[in-house]
Formats: sequence, structure tokens, C-alpha cells
Amino acid sequence: MSADLKSLRLFVAVADHGSISEGAKRCHIALAAASKRISDLEARARLPLLVRHARGVTLTSAGHGLLLHARAVLSAMDRLGAELDDFQNGVAGVVSITANASTIAQFLPAQIGSFLRLHPVLKIDLQERASTEVVKAVQAGLADIGVIEGNTPAEMLECLPYRSDELAVVVARDHPLARRKRIGVEEVLRHDHIVVREGTALHRVLLNAALEAQLPLKVRMQVGSFDMVCRMVEQGVGIGVLPYAAILPQLQILKLRCLKLDAPWAVRRHLLCVRRQQDLTAAARSVLEHLGRPD
Repeated sequence: MSADLKSLRLFVAVADHGSISEGAKRCHIALAAASKRISDLEARARLPLLVRHARGVTLTSAGHGLLLHARAVLSAMDRLGAELDDFQNGVAGVVSITANASTIAQFLPAQIGSFLRLHPVLKIDLQERASTEVVKAVQAGLADIGVIEGNTPAEMLECLPYRSDELAVVVARDHPLARRKRIGVEEVLRHDHIVVREGTALHRVLLNAALEAQLPLKVRMQVGSFDMVCRMVEQGVGIGVLPYAAILPQLQILKLRCLKLDAPWAVRRHLLCVRRQQDLTAAARSVLEHLGRPD
């Protein structure tokens, strides 16, 4: 059978109140029109849906079945209506963000969380990639918004300021450097390193520093995350160079020390990038605007 939403709402109201007249009143429909709609529903179902008596109506078995499905249909339509209202306001849909590990570890979770609390209908797909891969994803249309390390080439993309961070050196508590408060680049390069995988902006900046100092980058081990760098450093496998804010939580739970890194490249800036702002959906523009706000 087929039925329009107004008739289904009326049927639910009649069932809830046990009266066609009361259901008509709740739905702001004249009693005669309401009776006609109920009769049309029964004709389409080819079964009686209500038992009429002096004190009102009760549902037949078929009526109970229709009531169950009517509630589900009306609930789904109400949710759809709410989502469409949010689409009109530009705060619904799915926005894809791809970002480097540093910004995911330090900034994005809190910002995305605060945005989604304001716009609970919107969904965000967040993927971690190296900055060079972020650029490729945005260029190819695989992501609406990218977040990259500031020195990453980003041809054909519009870039906006995002955040800055500072790199620091993390060592085990029993490491010879553990009593130091700061360290220079050349001394850092004399030690074995635990590094995040090749291709990341952080790995690239260490390689460039080694080339400039004409010293080798002694890679003892490559791992897939900042957390794993810290855990292997704690085991004495080597030292690590990581964003200071990403190290802080690990200092509370692991046996680590943090040293300030004396290097011009220790302070880094990160950028938001998109293909063209004017081509973004309203939802993506809302996210971009939120991310671009200063702390």
C-alpha cells in the first residue's frame, strides 16, 4: 500500500488517543476529512485498521502493524527534515580533512571536537598523511581541506595560516643527555635516532639539517607514530626529535626527559590548504573558517 505522510501522522494520532475526532483535532484536520483519510488508508490496505465503537476506536492486528511502520517512517522523515534544515544552514554533510601527524597530535582533535559539538549533524572524515601526500590528496579532490607543514610545496592550492609548533629533543631518563636543558643541532646528530617513517615533514627536516651540517643522520629505527618514538626512546634505543606539545603527555607517563633544540628550523608553521575556497561546500567552508580562527 502507499500512504501520504499527513495520513500516517493522522493515523498515529488516532491510535495514540483512541479517537478519530481527537486525532483530527491534534492534526488540525476537519473531522470529515480525517474520517475520509482513515477510510482511504483501509481501502489501500484492503483490511480494516480500526474497530469503531461508541467510546472511540481500537486497532486491529493490521492496524498495530501499520502503526509500527508509520512511527518508523515518520521518525525517519523528521530526522531527514532536520538534516535538510542543517544543509540549508551549511552545517551538515561530510567534510574530509587530511593532515600531517604533527597537527593531528597537537591541534586538530580539540578544534574538530568543538566544531562538532556546535554542529552535531556534520560528519568529518579525518585522515593522517605526510604533508607531501596531503598536497596530492587535496589536488586530486580526495580531501576538502589539507593541513601541511609550511615548507611543503603546494602548487595550485590556496594556503592559509594555521598554527606553529616547536620541535624538541626527547631522551630516556638515564641517557647521557638527560641532565641537559638544551642542545644544538650538531650534537643531536651525533646520536642514534628513532624517527617517524620516511616522507614525513619531520623526517625531511632532519635529513636537511644533516645535509647542511655535513653529518649523517643516524637512523636506528623507524616507527609509525610519535607515541612509538617516545616508547622506543624510553627503552634506550635512541633519541627522538618531536613537536614539544606532542611530547608533553608522554613525559607524564614514561621515563623521559625533554631538551630544547637550538636550531632555526625548530619552530615550524603549518598551513591549511584547499583547491579553491570558492568551490568548497558550505559545510567545508564552515570547517575551514573554524580551523583558521586563532587560539
